[in-house]
Amino acid sequence: MKPSNWLPEKFFSIFFMAWFLFAFSSIANSSDVQTTTALKNSKTLTPIKLQINWNHQFQFAGFYAAIQQGYYQQAGMDVNMISWKPGLVMTDEVISGRADFAVAKGNVITDYAKGKPLSLVMASFQYSPLVLLAHEPTSDLAQLSGKSVMYDGGIQIAGLLHTAKPKLNKVIKKIKSSGNIQDFIDHKVDYYTAYATNEPYRLKQLGVPFYVLDPKTYGVQTYGDYVVTSQKMAMLYPNRVKDFKDATIKGWQYAIAHQEEIVDFIIKNYPVVKSRDALLAEAKMTTGYVQSGSVSIGNVSPIKLQADAATFQELGFMTQAELDALKPKDFIFNDNQSPYSKQEIDYLKNHPIIKLGSDRDWAPFEFYDTQHGYTGLSADYFKIFEKKLGVKFKAVFSDSWASVVKMAKNGELAMYSCAVPSPERKEYMNFTQPYLSFPMALASVDAIQFVDQYSQLEGHTIAVVKGYWSHEILANDYPKVKLLVVDNIVDGLNALVDGRADGYLGNLASINYSAEKYGLDGVKIVGQFPERFELAMGVQKSDPILFSIIQKTLNSITPEERKTIFNRWVQLEVVNELNKKQLWQIFVPVVLVILSLLALVGIYAFQKSKQNSYIGEIHELSYATVIDVATLKIIWSSQSFAELSGYSPDELVGMPYLNLSWKGLEDKEIKYIYTKLISGFSWSGEMHAKTKKGTSYWVELTLTPKKNVFGQVKTVLATRVNITDKKRLEQLSVTDELTGLYNRRYFNEVIQSEIKRAQRDQRAMSVAMLDIDLFKKVNDTYGHQFGDEVLKQISKELKLHFHRASDFVFRMGGEEFLIISAFKEETQFNAYLEAFREQIQALNIKNEQAPLKVVTISVGGLYTQADKEMDFEAILKRVDDMLYRAKEKGRNRVEMYKNTPAKV
Repeated sequence: MKPSNWLPEKFFSIFFMAWFLFAFSSIANSSDVQTTTALKNSKTLTPIKLQINWNHQFQFAGFYAAIQQGYYQQAGMDVNMISWKPGLVMTDEVISGRADFAVAKGNVITDYAKGKPLSLVMASFQYSPLVLLAHEPTSDLAQLSGKSVMYDGGIQIAGLLHTAKPKLNKVIKKIKSSGNIQDFIDHKVDYYTAYATNEPYRLKQLGVPFYVLDPKTYGVQTYGDYVVTSQKMAMLYPNRVKDFKDATIKGWQYAIAHQEEIVDFIIKNYPVVKSRDALLAEAKMTTGYVQSGSVSIGNVSPIKLQADAATFQELGFMTQAELDALKPKDFIFNDNQSPYSKQEIDYLKNHPIIKLGSDRDWAPFEFYDTQHGYTGLSADYFKIFEKKLGVKFKAVFSDSWASVVKMAKNGELAMYSCAVPSPERKEYMNFTQPYLSFPMALASVDAIQFVDQYSQLEGHTIAVVKGYWSHEILANDYPKVKLLVVDNIVDGLNALVDGRADGYLGNLASINYSAEKYGLDGVKIVGQFPERFELAMGVQKSDPILFSIIQKTLNSITPEERKTIFNRWVQLEVVNELNKKQLWQIFVPVVLVILSLLALVGIYAFQKSKQNSYIGEIHELSYATVIDVATLKIIWSSQSFAELSGYSPDELVGMPYLNLSWKGLEDKEIKYIYTKLISGFSWSGEMHAKTKKGTSYWVELTLTPKKNVFGQVKTVLATRVNITDKKRLEQLSVTDELTGLYNRRYFNEVIQSEIKRAQRDQRAMSVAMLDIDLFKKVNDTYGHQFGDEVLKQISKELKLHFHRASDFVFRMGGEEFLIISAFKEETQFNAYLEAFREQIQALNIKNEQAPLKVVTISVGGLYTQADKEMDFEAILKRVDDMLYRAKEKGRNRVEMYKNTPAKV
């Protein structure tokens, strides 16, 4: 029989066993967790610093979500978000290496155009939510006069202030942003820079009255929250940049779908200056900026960037030269385009500075400028190299080129930046394919008239720069030529002027450039030779990896970039002017000696054939053709123009030149140009043309008449600059991005010219302003994406109804549109507007908050007779008043200004 205390003992044993098993299990589970953590940490995460440009909020939700969901960790990165502080310059943070990535505003485009080594990874917002908050309504930018504006240099606000400048009678007081909305609440500033997704909600919750001034209303619209890195990071760690971008996009996708979860994560882990409700309201607003229609999250379009840049240039934030040189595709990060091997990328990581052997006095190829340092054709190439490779090329100068050569031979310099690959130099350097090519030429004052062979120089004193290729040729092959060895080209040309030398032998381009720059009018070209300065980049033979990098980078420079650099330093006018002087010096002695017109023509033709070697190059760079004046047919075409037009040179020869025009020219225009040309004057202008396939292109055309020996104009030289991209940009800069209609900026440009046209033609102007009724309720009920689609549909109908050549349709901002048209009678215009109003209602676009449950419009119209006293501000006020009256009378109606006087 068991003892009486058996049950308690049994219970205790069972309890002990259960506790033991539970404890053992817990230890085992703890061990498993530690093992998993150890395995996870066995792959070291790369620390990444991300600098944000404002206080922690939903604006940066994509980054928070990528951290929370482990997207960055899965890509091998430990991302630390660095809090914003007033005064930080985002681009400087990444260039200096204090941050790996940064969130910046639109001024990154101008920073890149001005030479900052940046790479654009993505844009968080497809259009910027930056606005100005005001204490009172701003209906006219003149109201900004003398007011204080708090902003941190964002290009959108700067652009708006620049637009306002002509209207101001007092200077705007610009105040650095504090990031504290209390400054606005306490009326410390009149205008405060804010995000439409953020501060307005907070002010509403606080009961603080405010008004919004949106830059987009005045045509200033860009991407928002540009994510940038340094070119060095993009070049040396392309996979890391791509992984960061991909993880961030996944983060945004998650944040949009799980807004409350990410808001709570932000509150828990970061210092937040706003409430949970405010963050949720921001999240709802932010979605429409991040995900716009079918456009992929983070997407950046090169065309839109170029259009933005054109706007910035127009506003004065970059020069025309900077705009022309801007290549948005190079700015946008693209990991698929890297031609460099891992070994080459590692080389660049380990060699941040590469020394160049450069000539301090070899303009225009390269020279030292006291203000700009290393300058010239070659220097421009290496500026592009630095942007592409993320390293610094340091030009090393000495007192003479011979000293530079000595340093290169001793291995003190990694490269020659620009040199002829002579046999002597090839002994220690590998040379790239030539990237510049010019003929050897002889300059003189009076001592030599014409030569075309080196042997003709025997007995003469010829100046050459020590160590130059011209020095090597004469010293090695023509010992009977007396040499005056000088340190630089300017010394050589001065030797001609002061009589120390009979001639100077060197590069044609450098002679032309230096003679023009230093005003050496007596110096002229008297001879050319078969040898050409085929200029290349040299790399030490002991450094094959660097050589491969340099050749690949040189190959990546586009023909357009090469032409831009060439045209910056070698001017066609200078070459032509010197050629005429050269021919004059040839003809006079020949006429005096031979006294034979036939011999004169023969020598002229001979000399012209010599010139063709380099004139042909210039013609190729300028898309040249020659046109017969009598028939207006093309009699010769350069290969470059053939490629531009899509025809072969043979197809172009014999073709009437006007056939290439897009829509032909009016007889009046043709007569004007023809008369000017046969009178011996040049003509320049923009020309819209078409290719063989029917596509259009634009050129800046210069027609230069060419006279024969009797002074008659028989042919015309046509040279061109391809401005197709520029014209497309102009179109983009005056077009509203969302709707495709003209924007308010273009309205400001054309309104005065349309008034003058109406006055000149003595016709009436028909003007209407329309507004979508209760559009705010559309956005609030269905979201901003739906609202955007409504704007697009209304715009589409406007284009269909107002499509005549005399019609203009503008999106003035928000849901407001303006029409300029021409009708014979006011009743016709009124009826047309009524029909359009009915058409919009018939579209049955839903708006449950509207009386008819569909989208409708209100219209204010004005029909006014042409008069010299017409004033566009008065016209705008009257159509605006009529629009307001239509709203007051219940909306969905047209109100016309009655009893229009003869003068407005």
